[in-house]
Amino acid sequence: MACTSYLIALALTVTSSAMEQQSDAAVLQHAETAFTKGLQVRAQPAEAKTYFQDATQSYKLLLQRGARNAGLFRNLGSASLLAGNLPQAILAYRMGLQLAPGDRLLQANLDFARRQVAHAEGGGFARPPWEQRPSWLPRIPRAWQLLIAFVAYGALWLALTRWWMVRRSRLLGAAAAAGAVTALLVGSLLAAEWKSLQEVRHQVVIIADDGVLVRSGNGFAYPRRYDIPLNRGVEARLLYARADWLQIELSGGEVGWVPAAYTIRSLD
Repeated sequence: MACTSYLIALALTVTSSAMEQQSDAAVLQHAETAFTKGLQVRAQPAEAKTYFQDATQSYKLLLQRGARNAGLFRNLGSASLLAGNLPQAILAYRMGLQLAPGDRLLQANLDFARRQVAHAEGGGFARPPWEQRPSWLPRIPRAWQLLIAFVAYGALWLALTRWWMVRRSRLLGAAAAAGAVTALLVGSLLAAEWKSLQEVRHQVVIIADDGVLVRSGNGFAYPRRYDIPLNRGVEARLLYARADWLQIELSGGEVGWVPAAYTIRSLD
């Protein structure tokens, strides 16, 4: 088993070195080919995992070269998940959603990956962030939201002006409806902007190992802050970094320190 793992790692290193000399289009083609081959041999898990790892290396190389789009993050997340790298998959999906919040496939993939995380039975400790938006509510691109808000705002004043002239009650109803649409869209845009600001101010941190204890300080000598350990795939926000330790905040507001070596924050 150790020999097989070594050979796989060696093969990936050689392939990665060869890929660095190729064009972006060739690297992308190699990644897609490796991913397809992995799907074709899913009945042989070890061989399939090698192909998926190969695909992730190629996708990450494109990221290192500056490529940034939702499709790339979605493909990297899927390849990582099939390769057994759950933390990397969750981070890739989340980074993709930062670029395309309305991408339903990305959100569905993230939801599936989150269900693979081992959480303590009962309670909400270390659970994924709760999505306040109803799943049935369509996600409208921000540019369209802004345009519709401007149109609704104009309709609001047009209806009020017309009501002032003819005093018909139905015009007040139309103005109220236009005002409600405007307020709803502006509120949605402000919420999205606040969320984006939080993404920038507090980097996403994904726990990369099982059984990571959250401590009250930046060292193993500090007592544990919570009795329940964190497992791979748990998501958090970075509050502060000190030496080899990170102060994180979980979705429920719990704050503590974990070793940086047991987390991932970047895909490059």
